[in-house]
Amino acid sequence: MANFYTVKKTIGGKEYTAQFNGISAALSAVDNSYIDGTNNTSVAKLSKYLFENVIVEPKGLTADDFDNIDDFNEVVTFAREVMQGNFREKANEKTADEKGKR
Repeated sequence: MANFYTVKKTIGGKEYTAQFNGISAALSAVDNSYIDGTNNTSVAKLSKYLFENVIVEPKGLTADDFDNIDDFNEVVTFAREVMQGNFREKANEKTADEKGKR
């Protein structure tokens, strides 16, 4: 069972809180974001999922809440990384081998 985490990040002067919901949720999100009949992911579908399920503050976020595409892309990237479990401090993580060599 996955542990659920929240992570905060300030982007464009606004604070966003994203929640890790588990790997199975991430896999389903990507599967449901494909453009029909292709192997391409729809940015509109994926960002809608991320804003509804991963970004928990501010609630109700949409693409139209952004003043520019750079901030939108940075928030989507942040949310996608958290969704995939890539948000922990890399410097503090150790491999199983490193943990065993104390």
